[in-house]
Amino acid sequence: MIKQLIPSALKPAIKKFIKILKSPMIFCYCRLNGVQSQLSWELVGWPRFRKAPGASIEIGKRFKAVSSFRGNSIGVFQHVLINAFGRNSRIHIGSDVGMSGCSITSLKEIYIGDRVMIGSGVLITDSDSHPIHPDHRMNAEKIGIAPIKIHNDVFIGARAIILKGVCIGKGAVVGAGAVVVKDVPDFGIVAGNPAKLIGDARDHDA
Repeated sequence: MIKQLIPSALKPAIKKFIKILKSPMIFCYCRLNGVQSQLSWELVGWPRFRKAPGASIEIGKRFKAVSSFRGNSIGVFQHVLINAFGRNSRIHIGSDVGMSGCSITSLKEIYIGDRVMIGSGVLITDSDSHPIHPDHRMNAEKIGIAPIKIHNDVFIGARAIILKGVCIGKGAVVGAGAVVVKDVPDFGIVAGNPAKLIGDARDHDA
């Protein structure tokens, strides 16, 4: 109701003013969680950062994280979660990356390039979380771990899962709900469980 009473010409200025007011809050919140924020960031709701001793989380300019239904047309069911759980593990997120209600968890290394879009409910994890063999299921030292690399200009659809050891090439598209267990070529479109190559992003005008 209040938004409808505000003249359209004033809305950009008000939005900028609110962003300036929020900047110290974002800085303090991120610093308390061991993450270096930037003035260009836009946070809708509060992401959750968790780091093990010696781990690092690096995020570039113009980062947008949506942890509230206010910022996503299909809704989100959780906060953005960025977890560097492994001792000395590393998460790198480039510039102009946007994500909604997703979970990124690393025990070794997850690299995300520039201009990557990550949809609501996406799961990216560089480990199996538990050993595969039943005799070792409770032994954390037996967990399979392999780094993940996501190149520039990738789009990952809602509810997709990116598993350990995967490399996703530049400009690729991961369809909604896909489970990616193998590398995706540059500009490849993959979908399904397990994800399979179904097209080339350069063949589409929209």
